[in-house]
Amino acid sequence: MGILVIENDLAIRHPLAEYLRECGYQVFEAVDTDEAVAIVIGQRKLITIVICDVQSPGSMDGFGFARWLRDNAGDIQLALAASPDRIARQASDICEDGPLMKKPYDHQLLLDRIKQMMASRDRANSVE
Repeated sequence: MGILVIENDLAIRHPLAEYLRECGYQVFEAVDTDEAVAIVIGQRKLITIVICDVQSPGSMDGFGFARWLRDNAGDIQLALAASPDRIARQASDICEDGPLMKKPYDHQLLLDRIKQMMASRDRANSVE
């Protein structure tokens, strides 16, 4: 199972990616949404979850990426992250699976969220 982390700040992305790797996940990293689209297209079968900042740089922001992901890879789950509360509330319309992650990331809370998303995915797959 793979996790794609979209974060342009290396000081945030690298420690988060390393933590997730230590937890046993295969992690892909993207600096912007354009790179993320290319990774999703190229590694689709390996990616299960995407963690994306709503203010990600690229030709689309995190909200645009969420819509692209829903339209092109709807089986991949998305966790949007935001710093300002106002943006987090706006993003809740796109992210249907529960609360958004707050930045800066609490690694343990993020890991708990990933486990919840995986359990939800496993339950959905067992019904099919």
